[in-house]
This record gives sequence, C-alpha cells and structure tokens, in this order.
Amino acid sequence: MIVGYTKKMQTKRALALIMPALIVALLFIYVPSVYVFFLSFKDWDMISPVKTDVGFANYIRLFSKESGFAYSLSRTLLYTAIFIPVTLGLSLFVANKLVKLKKNRGFYQALFFIPSVTSISVISLVWSYLFNPQIGPINAFLLKIGIPLDALPQWLNSSKLALPTLAIIGVWQNLGFMTLLLVAGLQNIPRTNYEAAEIDGASRRTVFWKITIPLLSPVLYYVLFMLIINSFKMFDIVSIMTKGKPQNSTNVLLYYVYQRSFQFWDAGLGAAASWIIFLILLVIFLLQQRFGEKNVHY
Repeated sequence: MIVGYTKKMQTKRALALIMPALIVALLFIYVPSVYVFFLSFKDWDMISPVKTDVGFANYIRLFSKESGFAYSLSRTLLYTAIFIPVTLGLSLFVANKLVKLKKNRGFYQALFFIPSVTSISVISLVWSYLFNPQIGPINAFLLKIGIPLDALPQWLNSSKLALPTLAIIGVWQNLGFMTLLLVAGLQNIPRTNYEAAEIDGASRRTVFWKITIPLLSPVLYYVLFMLIINSFKMFDIVSIMTKGKPQNSTNVLLYYVYQRSFQFWDAGLGAAASWIIFLILLVIFLLQQRFGEKNVHY
C-alpha cells in the first residue's frame, strides 16, 4: 500500500510539474495545428464568416504551376543547399580552433554567440546597410581593390545574388550557436584516443576522419537536423529585407504561406501549404533517422 501510494504521489507531482508546459503546447501548437489542418479543406478569405468546404481542391491548386508553390520550394532548397554545408563546415572549423585555445576561450565563444541572440530587426538593418550597392562598405571595399563600378554586385537587388546573400546572413546568425554545440561535443571526446593515434603516428587528416568525426557524430546528427529546420523556417529576414523580391527570387516557403494567407487572403491555400511543409520536414526527419542513425556512434 505504501509503495502504491508513493507511486501515485510521484505521478501527481510529475503531472503538476509538466502541466504548464502541456497547456502552453496544447494552446499554441496542437490546437492551432489541428485548426490549420481543417482550414486547408476550406475556401476562406479571412474576412467573411463563411468557410466553404472544397475538399482537396486547395492541395490540387497548390501543386498546379500557377500557384507558385513549386518555385518557392525550389528557392528554399537552393537556400538550404548553400546554408547547411557552409554553416556546418565553418562551425566545425571554428569549434576545432576554439577547443585548442588555452586562454580566453570563453570570450571568443561569447563573441561568436552574440549574433544568435541579437534581434532579427537589428541584424536585418545592419546587413541591409552592409550590402547596399550604393553606400554599403562591402561594395566600397570592392571598388577600392579595383572592381569596376559597373561590375559591382547588386546583392539584394539582383535576382541571382539575393538568395545567396540571405544565406550568408543566415550562416553568420547561426554560426555561434552551432559552434557552441560542437565545442561541447569535442570536449567530450576522450583525449586517450588522440594520444593513442599520436603514438601510432596517425596523420591529422586520419585523426580527424577516423576519430573526431565518428565520436562527434551524435552532435553532428543533431546540428544537421537543426540546420535543416532553420533553413525551412526562414521567414523574418525575408519579410524585413526583401519581401520575396527581386522577381520573386527570395519567396521561400514560409513567406509564400504568409503571402497567400495575409496578402492574397487565401487562407485555405496557405493552410494547405503549411501542412505540405510539415510533411516535407517529417519525411526528411524519417529519412535522416533511417539512414543517418547508421553512421552515428553513441
């Protein structure tokens, strides 16, 4: 009886502790998600009180050429293809250098982490000035080193350069947090492995690929998934800096949802696009679990 009573008390205490988080998740995640799912089968302009049932018409429209969803998906995938490798490579490089520091490591870690906690509005304003083709210091520097005036890049005003430019800003913003995660992973690798490799005469490249990467794989697995999510949820920088322009070249998926829902007042199509994005991320997660787990050494 005493054991059963104790277990019941522990269960009640556990429920009491997690209840605030469950309520928040229920109100702001699960209930809105279910509402958006049902809304994806409606035709609604977000003004009229009448919501018309249209079945799968919104999903059919979404995959038509005229909807522009496929183009927004391609722009997001291009951003992802630039953002993830550069961020992961630079984070791993910086983390490897920070771990070897014996002095002021905390200072440099804090310095790299600052962009991750800086207001996105401030980040957008600063980078808009830096990449300004007329008065920005980046083009001023290029002009000083001999680049002709008519050959200076237009950055955010160019349909070819705007998305890669946003990817550069995304790398800068995410670099610090990902670096800290990798630093923590590198610090947990036993030094005895490196000492044994040194005794055996292994080269730095061999040590990196045969010891560091395998033992760091759990952290790399997590970092990679976080970068995928961050690349697909990019919205704020686009909303502030480009608004999908020029020539729709930065109209990534989340901005597409916002545009369809709150500019074109097509809530049903926007809701359908939201669920397709969720399914895409779910498939990526399942594939990563299916094939990525094989290369993770715990």
